Amino acid sequence: TAPCKTKCPAHIAVQGYIKLAAQGKYKDALELIKKENPFPAICGRVCPRFCEDECTRGDIDDPIAIDEIKKFIAEQDMKAETRFVPPMINTTGKPYEQKIAVIGAGPAGLSCAFFLAQKGYPVTVFEKEKKLGGMMTMGIPEFRLEKTVVNSEIEVLREMGVEFKTGVEVGRDVTLDALRREGYKAFYLAIGASKGTPVGCPGDDMA
Repeated sequence: TAPCKTKCPAHIAVQGYIKLAAQGKYKDALELIKKENPFPAICGRVCPRFCEDECTRGDIDDPIAIDEIKKFIAEQDMKAETRFVPPMINTTGKPYEQKIAVIGAGPAGLSCAFFLAQKGYPVTVFEKEKKLGGMMTMGIPEFRLEKTVVNSEIEVLREMGVEFKTGVEVGRDVTLDALRREGYKAFYLAIGASKGTPVGCPGDDMA
């Protein structure tokens, strides 16, 4: 396994998608990325680029701009008339009947919804805020990560059949028992850890 792939937290096939991009096969490259990472356009903007730290090309001159290539591949899809929507894959060849509820529409909840929908499960994501994306939307500023990019990535999940319910706080507006009575067979709790961290300077406790 290449050092860049080993260092990647998502273990994406870096060499594979760079090779495909070099051949102009951008859709194939995106499909390869999305086997492990549902949000390449987002990661292309905020990824810490551990892969580039390990890139062996850096021993000769400079590391390959791996993250920029991933961002470029994702942007080709965002500009396309027809987006790449991962096909459903499961052992039966048809959607399952068991409904699954995902609690929280941050990176973890959306990733879970992506892979469950790809496997053919009916998924509903419950989010207490009015907007989807969690800290990607609420915590990262616009100049670093445009909200249009986050929404564009989420739109693919809608096309995969994922349903979203915003402004619904599970535990207050609806209970797990109530969701069970509605037919949900499994739950994925992705409520996050969005409490702010003090900056550590005078005045950081002011209103």
